[in-house]
Amino acid sequence: MLKTTGEGTSSMEKPPLQFLYLILDDWALGYNIRKVDVSCNDHDLLDDCAFGYSIRKVNVSSDDPDLLLLNGMARESAVCLPSPIFRLKARRFLNFIPRHMDRFRPIYFSIGSRLFVLGSSSFEVIDLQPIDNPSSQLDSLSWCKLQDAPFHSAEVVSYAILPDKQTIFASVGLITNNATYSFQMADDIEGGSPTWKRIGEWVLPFYGSGYFDSALNAWVGLSMYSLETGRICACNLVPANSNSVDCPTWKFSKENLFSNDPTETHVGATLVYMGHDSRFCLLECVIVYYKYRVRSYNFKEKDVYPQAFRYMYRVTTFSLKYDNNGDLTTGDSRRVRYYKAPKKEVTRYLCESPVVFWM
Repeated sequence: MLKTTGEGTSSMEKPPLQFLYLILDDWALGYNIRKVDVSCNDHDLLDDCAFGYSIRKVNVSSDDPDLLLLNGMARESAVCLPSPIFRLKARRFLNFIPRHMDRFRPIYFSIGSRLFVLGSSSFEVIDLQPIDNPSSQLDSLSWCKLQDAPFHSAEVVSYAILPDKQTIFASVGLITNNATYSFQMADDIEGGSPTWKRIGEWVLPFYGSGYFDSALNAWVGLSMYSLETGRICACNLVPANSNSVDCPTWKFSKENLFSNDPTETHVGATLVYMGHDSRFCLLECVIVYYKYRVRSYNFKEKDVYPQAFRYMYRVTTFSLKYDNNGDLTTGDSRRVRYYKAPKKEVTRYLCESPVVFWM
Protein backbone atom coordinates (compact mmCIF):
# COMPACT_ATOMS: atom_id res chain seq x y z
CA MET A 1 0.00 0.00 0.00
CA LEU A 2 1.05 3.57 -0.50
CA LYS A 3 2.35 5.36 2.56
CA THR A 4 1.86 8.93 3.69
CA THR A 5 4.81 11.06 4.68
CA GLY A 6 5.48 12.17 8.22
CA GLU A 7 4.76 15.66 9.52
CA GLY A 8 7.00 18.33 10.97
CA THR A 9 9.79 18.80 8.43
CA SER A 10 12.45 21.36 9.31
CA SER A 11 13.69 24.11 7.01
CA MET A 12 16.80 22.05 6.28
CA GLU A 13 14.82 19.00 5.17
CA LYS A 14 13.37 18.34 1.77
CA PRO A 15 9.91 19.79 1.12
CA PRO A 16 6.98 17.45 1.81
CA LEU A 17 6.25 14.86 -0.81
CA GLN A 18 3.39 15.64 -3.14
CA PHE A 19 0.89 13.16 -4.47
CA LEU A 20 -1.68 12.67 -7.16
CA TYR A 21 -5.25 12.73 -5.82
CA LEU A 22 -8.06 11.11 -7.77
CA ILE A 23 -11.81 11.50 -7.29
CA LEU A 24 -13.77 8.26 -7.71
CA ASP A 25 -17.50 7.54 -7.50
CA ASP A 26 -16.99 4.16 -5.86
CA TRP A 27 -18.91 4.94 -2.67
CA ALA A 28 -22.68 4.53 -2.48
CA LEU A 29 -23.15 7.72 -0.43
CA GLY A 30 -20.75 10.01 -2.23
CA TYR A 31 -17.25 10.14 -3.64
CA ASN A 32 -13.85 8.98 -2.47
CA ILE A 33 -10.60 10.88 -2.69
CA ARG A 34 -7.81 8.41 -3.41
CA LYS A 35 -4.12 9.14 -3.20
CA VAL A 36 -1.55 7.83 -5.67
CA ASP A 37 2.18 7.94 -5.05
CA VAL A 38 3.52 8.27 -8.58
CA SER A 39 7.03 7.42 -7.39
CA CYS A 40 5.83 3.99 -6.28
CA ASN A 41 5.33 0.93 -8.45
CA ASP A 42 2.50 -0.42 -6.29
CA HIS A 43 -0.49 -1.28 -8.48
CA ASP A 44 -3.06 -0.47 -5.80
CA LEU A 45 -4.77 2.81 -4.95
CA LEU A 46 -4.86 4.06 -1.39
CA ASP A 47 -8.36 4.88 -0.17
CA ASP A 48 -7.35 8.04 1.67
CA CYS A 49 -10.61 9.84 2.55
CA ALA A 50 -14.34 9.53 1.94
CA PHE A 51 -17.02 12.22 1.90
CA GLY A 52 -20.76 12.26 1.34
CA TYR A 53 -20.60 15.18 -1.05
CA SER A 54 -20.44 15.47 -4.80
CA ILE A 55 -17.11 17.01 -5.81
CA ARG A 56 -16.91 19.21 -8.88
CA LYS A 57 -13.67 21.17 -8.71
CA VAL A 58 -11.31 20.85 -5.84
CA ASN A 59 -8.62 23.54 -6.01
CA VAL A 60 -9.84 26.50 -3.95
CA SER A 61 -6.87 28.84 -3.63
CA SER A 62 -3.74 29.05 -5.76
CA ASP A 63 -2.01 30.64 -2.77
CA ASP A 64 -2.99 27.70 -0.57
CA PRO A 65 -3.38 24.64 -2.83
CA ASP A 66 -4.02 22.29 0.08
CA LEU A 67 -7.62 23.56 0.36
CA LEU A 68 -10.50 21.68 -1.24
CA LEU A 69 -14.03 22.87 -1.94
CA LEU A 70 -16.70 20.17 -1.78
CA ASN A 71 -19.98 21.02 -3.47
CA GLY A 72 -22.65 21.16 -0.80
CA MET A 73 -25.20 18.80 -2.30
CA ALA A 74 -25.58 15.22 -1.19
CA ARG A 75 -25.18 12.77 -4.04
CA GLU A 76 -28.75 11.46 -3.97
CA SER A 77 -30.39 14.71 -2.86
CA ALA A 78 -31.46 17.96 -4.48
CA VAL A 79 -31.14 19.79 -1.16
CA CYS A 80 -28.74 22.72 -1.44
CA LEU A 81 -26.25 22.74 1.45
CA PRO A 82 -23.34 25.02 2.34
CA SER A 83 -20.05 23.98 0.75
CA PRO A 84 -17.46 22.71 3.22
CA ILE A 85 -13.81 23.75 2.92
CA PHE A 86 -11.43 20.91 3.72
CA ARG A 87 -7.69 20.97 4.39
CA LEU A 88 -6.63 17.71 2.78
CA LYS A 89 -3.29 16.90 4.38
CA ALA A 90 -4.48 17.78 7.88
CA ARG A 91 -7.74 15.92 7.14
CA ARG A 92 -9.98 18.48 8.82
CA PHE A 93 -12.84 20.77 7.86
CA LEU A 94 -12.10 24.48 8.24
CA ASN A 95 -15.34 26.26 7.53
CA PHE A 96 -18.38 26.43 5.28
CA ILE A 97 -19.17 28.91 2.54
CA PRO A 98 -22.51 29.64 0.87
CA ARG A 99 -23.02 27.48 -2.16
CA HIS A 100 -23.48 29.29 -5.45
CA MET A 101 -26.88 28.50 -6.90
CA ASP A 102 -25.92 28.09 -10.56
CA ARG A 103 -25.18 24.37 -10.43
CA PHE A 104 -25.16 23.33 -14.11
CA ARG A 105 -21.65 22.60 -15.42
CA PRO A 106 -19.77 25.24 -13.40
CA ILE A 107 -16.16 26.10 -14.23
CA TYR A 108 -13.90 27.25 -11.39
CA PHE A 109 -10.93 29.63 -11.60
CA SER A 110 -8.63 29.88 -8.57
CA ILE A 111 -6.69 33.17 -8.45
CA GLY A 112 -4.90 34.01 -5.22
CA SER A 113 -7.41 33.88 -2.40
CA ARG A 114 -10.31 34.43 -4.79
CA LEU A 115 -12.45 31.69 -6.25
CA PHE A 116 -14.38 32.51 -9.43
CA VAL A 117 -17.18 30.34 -10.73
CA LEU A 118 -18.60 30.56 -14.24
CA GLY A 119 -22.05 29.02 -14.34
CA SER A 120 -24.65 28.56 -17.04
CA SER A 121 -26.19 31.97 -16.37
CA SER A 122 -23.89 33.72 -13.90
CA PHE A 123 -20.32 34.69 -13.07
CA GLU A 124 -19.44 35.09 -9.38
CA VAL A 125 -16.45 35.44 -7.08
CA ILE A 126 -15.80 34.85 -3.38
CA ASP A 127 -12.74 35.89 -1.36
CA LEU A 128 -11.60 33.01 0.84
CA GLN A 129 -8.79 34.85 2.60
CA PRO A 130 -10.34 34.49 6.09
CA ILE A 131 -11.42 30.86 5.58
CA ASP A 132 -8.73 29.47 7.93
CA ASN A 133 -10.17 31.51 10.79
CA PRO A 134 -12.69 29.32 12.68
CA SER A 135 -14.38 32.45 14.04
CA SER A 136 -15.42 33.51 10.53
CA GLN A 137 -19.17 33.29 10.27
CA LEU A 138 -21.00 31.88 7.29
CA ASP A 139 -22.72 35.19 6.64
CA SER A 140 -19.35 36.97 6.47
CA LEU A 141 -18.51 35.04 3.32
CA SER A 142 -20.66 35.68 0.32
CA TRP A 143 -20.55 35.38 -3.45
CA CYS A 144 -20.19 38.66 -5.35
CA LYS A 145 -21.95 38.82 -8.69
CA LEU A 146 -19.87 39.89 -11.69
CA GLN A 147 -20.92 40.69 -15.22
CA ASP A 148 -22.54 37.65 -16.83
CA ALA A 149 -20.52 35.98 -19.55
CA PRO A 150 -21.89 36.30 -23.10
CA PHE A 151 -21.85 32.52 -23.45
CA HIS A 152 -23.01 29.38 -21.64
CA SER A 153 -20.53 27.44 -19.50
CA ALA A 154 -21.44 24.27 -21.41
CA GLU A 155 -20.05 25.90 -24.59
CA VAL A 156 -16.57 26.36 -23.07
CA VAL A 157 -13.97 24.02 -24.52
CA SER A 158 -10.77 25.52 -23.09
CA TYR A 159 -9.65 28.18 -20.65
CA ALA A 160 -6.50 29.65 -19.12
CA ILE A 161 -5.23 32.43 -16.85
CA LEU A 162 -2.38 34.82 -17.61
CA PRO A 163 0.56 34.68 -15.17
CA ASP A 164 -0.33 38.20 -13.99
CA LYS A 165 -3.34 36.51 -12.34
CA GLN A 166 -5.56 39.31 -13.59
CA THR A 167 -6.89 37.98 -16.89
CA ILE A 168 -9.05 34.94 -17.64
CA PHE A 169 -9.43 33.57 -21.17
CA ALA A 170 -12.24 31.22 -22.19
CA SER A 171 -12.81 29.67 -25.61
CA VAL A 172 -16.16 28.41 -26.85
CA GLY A 173 -16.81 26.08 -29.77
CA LEU A 174 -17.98 22.66 -30.97
CA ILE A 175 -21.69 23.40 -30.33
CA THR A 176 -21.38 27.09 -31.22
CA ASN A 177 -19.22 29.33 -33.40
CA ASN A 178 -15.56 29.42 -32.41
CA ALA A 179 -14.64 32.43 -30.28
CA THR A 180 -12.36 33.41 -27.41
CA TYR A 181 -13.26 35.89 -24.68
CA SER A 182 -11.16 37.63 -22.04
CA PHE A 183 -12.08 38.91 -18.61
CA GLN A 184 -9.59 41.30 -17.00
CA MET A 185 -9.77 41.89 -13.26
CA ALA A 186 -7.17 44.66 -12.82
CA ASP A 187 -8.34 47.63 -10.76
CA ASP A 188 -7.05 50.15 -13.27
CA ILE A 189 -9.16 48.96 -16.21
CA GLU A 190 -10.14 51.91 -18.33
CA GLY A 191 -13.87 52.50 -18.16
CA GLY A 192 -14.52 51.12 -14.69
CA SER A 193 -15.82 47.64 -13.94
CA PRO A 194 -14.23 44.61 -15.63
CA THR A 195 -16.17 43.12 -18.53
CA TRP A 196 -15.99 40.16 -20.87
CA LYS A 197 -14.52 41.00 -24.29
CA ARG A 198 -14.65 38.94 -27.47
CA ILE A 199 -11.07 39.00 -28.76
CA GLY A 200 -11.04 36.56 -31.67
CA GLU A 201 -12.82 33.99 -33.81
CA TRP A 202 -10.54 31.15 -32.73
CA VAL A 203 -10.17 28.74 -29.81
CA LEU A 204 -7.27 27.85 -27.55
CA PRO A 205 -5.86 24.53 -28.80
CA PHE A 206 -6.10 22.45 -25.63
CA TYR A 207 -9.00 20.65 -24.02
CA GLY A 208 -10.10 22.07 -20.67
CA SER A 209 -7.55 23.91 -18.57
CA GLY A 210 -4.26 25.27 -19.85
CA TYR A 211 -1.45 25.53 -17.27
CA PHE A 212 1.11 28.33 -17.41
CA ASP A 213 4.69 27.08 -17.30
CA SER A 214 7.32 29.77 -16.76
CA ALA A 215 10.20 27.78 -18.26
CA LEU A 216 8.33 27.39 -21.55
CA ASN A 217 6.57 30.76 -21.16
CA ALA A 218 3.46 29.10 -22.53
CA TRP A 219 0.15 27.56 -21.60
CA VAL A 220 0.38 23.77 -21.64
CA GLY A 221 -2.58 21.46 -22.14
CA LEU A 222 -3.83 18.27 -23.71
CA SER A 223 -4.53 18.67 -27.43
CA MET A 224 -8.20 19.06 -28.31
CA TYR A 225 -7.70 18.13 -31.96
CA SER A 226 -8.46 14.60 -33.10
CA LEU A 227 -5.45 14.49 -35.46
CA GLU A 228 -3.20 15.30 -32.49
CA THR A 229 -4.91 13.07 -29.94
CA GLY A 230 -2.62 12.17 -27.06
CA ARG A 231 -0.15 14.96 -27.72
CA ILE A 232 0.72 17.83 -25.42
CA CYS A 233 0.27 21.37 -26.68
CA ALA A 234 2.32 24.45 -25.71
CA CYS A 235 0.46 27.61 -26.71
CA ASN A 236 1.94 31.12 -26.75
CA LEU A 237 0.32 33.55 -24.33
CA VAL A 238 -2.37 35.93 -25.46
CA PRO A 239 -1.67 39.57 -24.52
CA ALA A 240 -4.00 41.33 -22.13
CA ASN A 241 -5.55 44.77 -22.80
CA SER A 242 -6.36 43.96 -26.42
CA ASN A 243 -9.75 44.30 -28.06
CA SER A 244 -8.80 42.04 -30.95
CA VAL A 245 -6.07 39.42 -31.00
CA ASP A 246 -4.84 37.16 -33.77
CA CYS A 247 -4.86 33.45 -33.10
CA PRO A 248 -1.75 32.55 -31.04
CA THR A 249 0.77 30.04 -32.31
CA TRP A 250 1.40 26.71 -30.65
CA LYS A 251 3.35 23.49 -30.96
CA PHE A 252 2.40 19.88 -30.31
CA SER A 253 4.74 17.40 -28.69
CA LYS A 254 6.56 14.99 -30.96
CA GLU A 255 5.42 12.12 -28.76
CA ASN A 256 1.92 10.74 -28.41
CA LEU A 257 1.50 10.02 -24.71
CA PHE A 258 -1.61 7.85 -24.90
CA SER A 259 -1.26 4.10 -24.75
CA ASN A 260 -0.40 2.42 -28.06
CA ASP A 261 -1.07 -1.06 -26.70
CA PRO A 262 -3.80 -2.58 -28.94
CA THR A 263 -5.10 -4.57 -25.96
CA GLU A 264 -5.84 -1.36 -24.02
CA THR A 265 -8.94 0.66 -24.91
CA HIS A 266 -8.75 4.41 -24.25
CA VAL A 267 -11.60 5.79 -22.13
CA GLY A 268 -10.52 9.27 -20.99
CA ALA A 269 -7.58 11.35 -19.78
CA THR A 270 -6.67 14.41 -17.71
CA LEU A 271 -3.43 16.39 -17.63
CA VAL A 272 -2.20 18.00 -14.40
CA TYR A 273 0.71 20.36 -13.76
CA MET A 274 3.16 19.27 -11.07
CA GLY A 275 4.02 22.84 -10.17
CA HIS A 276 7.56 23.46 -11.42
CA ASP A 277 10.35 22.50 -13.84
CA SER A 278 7.89 21.87 -16.69
CA ARG A 279 6.82 18.66 -14.93
CA PHE A 280 3.43 17.19 -15.80
CA CYS A 281 1.38 14.11 -15.09
CA LEU A 282 -1.05 12.55 -17.55
CA LEU A 283 -3.65 10.21 -16.10
CA GLU A 284 -5.26 8.05 -18.78
CA CYS A 285 -8.04 5.61 -18.01
CA VAL A 286 -7.99 2.45 -20.14
CA ILE A 287 -10.01 -0.74 -20.27
CA VAL A 288 -7.99 -3.93 -20.06
CA TYR A 289 -9.64 -7.15 -21.19
CA TYR A 290 -8.38 -10.16 -19.25
CA LYS A 291 -8.59 -12.46 -22.24
CA TYR A 292 -6.49 -10.31 -24.57
CA ARG A 293 -4.02 -8.62 -22.23
CA VAL A 294 -0.32 -8.85 -23.07
CA ARG A 295 1.15 -7.84 -19.72
CA SER A 296 0.15 -9.18 -16.32
CA TYR A 297 -0.72 -5.84 -14.62
CA ASN A 298 -0.06 -7.72 -11.40
CA PHE A 299 -3.54 -9.23 -11.61
CA LYS A 300 -4.38 -12.04 -9.27
CA GLU A 301 -6.57 -14.97 -10.19
CA LYS A 302 -9.31 -13.71 -7.87
CA ASP A 303 -9.43 -10.45 -9.87
CA VAL A 304 -10.91 -12.25 -12.87
CA TYR A 305 -14.66 -11.84 -12.75
CA PRO A 306 -17.49 -12.41 -15.26
CA GLN A 307 -17.35 -8.92 -16.80
CA ALA A 308 -13.92 -9.89 -18.14
CA PHE A 309 -12.36 -6.42 -18.06
CA ARG A 310 -10.89 -3.99 -15.59
CA TYR A 311 -10.46 -0.21 -15.60
CA MET A 312 -6.81 0.74 -15.16
CA TYR A 313 -5.19 4.12 -14.65
CA ARG A 314 -2.15 4.62 -16.84
CA VAL A 315 -0.13 7.39 -15.18
CA THR A 316 2.64 9.06 -17.20
CA THR A 317 4.96 11.60 -15.57
CA PHE A 318 7.22 13.65 -17.83
CA SER A 319 9.05 16.94 -18.41
CA LEU A 320 8.65 19.18 -21.44
CA LYS A 321 11.32 21.11 -23.31
CA TYR A 322 12.17 22.41 -26.76
CA ASP A 323 14.89 20.44 -28.55
CA ASN A 324 17.64 21.87 -30.74
CA ASN A 325 15.21 22.09 -33.67
CA GLY A 326 12.68 24.00 -31.60
CA ASP A 327 10.30 21.04 -31.39
CA LEU A 328 8.36 20.32 -28.21
CA THR A 329 9.45 17.03 -26.69
CA THR A 330 9.42 14.95 -23.52
CA GLY A 331 12.88 13.61 -24.33
CA ASP A 332 13.70 10.58 -22.22
CA SER A 333 11.83 11.87 -19.17
CA ARG A 334 8.68 9.75 -19.47
CA ARG A 335 7.86 7.17 -16.83
CA VAL A 336 4.67 5.09 -17.03
CA ARG A 337 2.93 3.24 -14.20
CA TYR A 338 -0.37 1.38 -13.98
CA TYR A 339 -2.82 1.45 -11.08
CA LYS A 340 -5.95 -0.63 -10.62
CA ALA A 341 -9.28 1.12 -10.38
CA PRO A 342 -11.55 -0.26 -7.64
CA LYS A 343 -13.23 -3.32 -9.05
CA LYS A 344 -16.88 -3.04 -10.23
CA GLU A 345 -17.82 0.18 -8.42
CA VAL A 346 -16.25 2.87 -10.63
CA THR A 347 -18.57 4.24 -13.32
CA ARG A 348 -17.59 5.01 -16.87
CA TYR A 349 -18.63 8.66 -16.40
CA LEU A 350 -15.66 9.54 -14.20
CA CYS A 351 -13.38 7.32 -16.24
CA GLU A 352 -14.18 9.36 -19.35
CA SER A 353 -13.43 12.64 -17.55
CA PRO A 354 -11.07 11.84 -14.66
CA VAL A 355 -11.08 14.39 -11.83
CA VAL A 356 -7.51 14.54 -10.60
CA PHE A 357 -5.16 17.07 -9.00
CA TRP A 358 -1.62 17.35 -7.65
CA MET A 359 -0.58 18.64 -4.22
